[in-house]
Amino acid sequence: MTYLERFDATPETEQFALARGWLDTEALPFVNELREKRPILKTPVCTFVANFDDVIEVLRVNQVFTVEPYYAKMAPYLMSQDDTPVHFRDKSATSAFLDRADIPRIRALVGQETKAALDAANGQIDAVPGLTRHVPIRVVESYFGLQGAPPGKLQEWSYWNQVDAFHNQPWDIVADRQVILDNVTRVKKELVEFIGKLIVERMPAVVAHLPLEDTVVNRILKTHIETPGQFDIKWKGLNIGGLLIGTVETSSQATVQALAQLMSRPDALAAAQAAAKLDDPTTFDGYVWEALRFNPISPYLFRRSNGPYTLGAGRPWQTEIPSGTAVLPLVLAAMHDPVRFPNPDTFDPTRQQLTNTFHFGYGLHECMGRYVGGVIIPEIIRQVCLREDLKVVSPLSFEGKPLPESFVIGWKA
Repeated sequence: MTYLERFDATPETEQFALARGWLDTEALPFVNELREKRPILKTPVCTFVANFDDVIEVLRVNQVFTVEPYYAKMAPYLMSQDDTPVHFRDKSATSAFLDRADIPRIRALVGQETKAALDAANGQIDAVPGLTRHVPIRVVESYFGLQGAPPGKLQEWSYWNQVDAFHNQPWDIVADRQVILDNVTRVKKELVEFIGKLIVERMPAVVAHLPLEDTVVNRILKTHIETPGQFDIKWKGLNIGGLLIGTVETSSQATVQALAQLMSRPDALAAAQAAAKLDDPTTFDGYVWEALRFNPISPYLFRRSNGPYTLGAGRPWQTEIPSGTAVLPLVLAAMHDPVRFPNPDTFDPTRQQLTNTFHFGYGLHECMGRYVGGVIIPEIIRQVCLREDLKVVSPLSFEGKPLPESFVIGWKA
């Protein structure tokens, strides 16, 4: 039986759990079937959207398909708002602090930290703790400037905030939601205390106009706007925390999943290793983004409708979306739509990846750190690909958790 035949034969009360399970275990063949046979699939919990143009429409029409599910997790942070003055102001300001002119500096830092970790490993490393979490944390410390946290805390604070925001929603199958809520409550308190202490320690130098290391945190602290409520201490602390939460786990998951995809494709890996030796990393980076197209950090994004809407208008699958519907645009399906991605099953590193994929979101809610992540992810993998005789020692494993926990690789020492 096909996926849809099994879905239709299942009692309505059990349909969502069945479909949601496929997203965890058989995502690509499942979403491909949806896109080809039923591009909009309603379940009692949410509605899945699989056609590229419909996915784009959901993500573009933010007046209807909102990020309300983020609100309880993140408010008042900008990601919890749609097209509001606060969202526009905060994203514009923070994007300016994340100066794109810093990209060569960030890539050099990532290369240096990754190479050092690989050199010290002597031929074998668990890539998740040893590289894909370790190196983004070093970027958070060195470039962003969140220095002085107790060992392991930056990763822990990022982890639980990510799990709660993106893996503890009504459409997630979770064993114990209260464990997540208890942990995120604890780590938010710890993170606020850490950032508060950091601000208190640095503000005297800021006020006195003393020289400070050029980090994103220090740029934020040195910003003074006299309009009431804009860029005050509370705002600074909130957006400093966002730098950490938005960097470590997302970069780690994207990096390790792309690396695992590459290492499962011997021909692509060999070509990527040759490209890794080129002075210009552009060709190599194409291998990374194409690998991630086959296994993105999530097969879907999520929105909630705040009013009725006709999706797929004028096409055979036209569907009325009622107000209050949780809608999951299936970006994995969209990135394999043959109309937009010719020969989608072919691994093609020359595709125009970052202009036609969803690796950093889309539209109003596109990640403001895309240019930072855009070098962290491929540069870690490039450094790995410079090693000879790469092999998988232990396959990618989530260890029953929502984020990757282990991927042991080896090489000729």
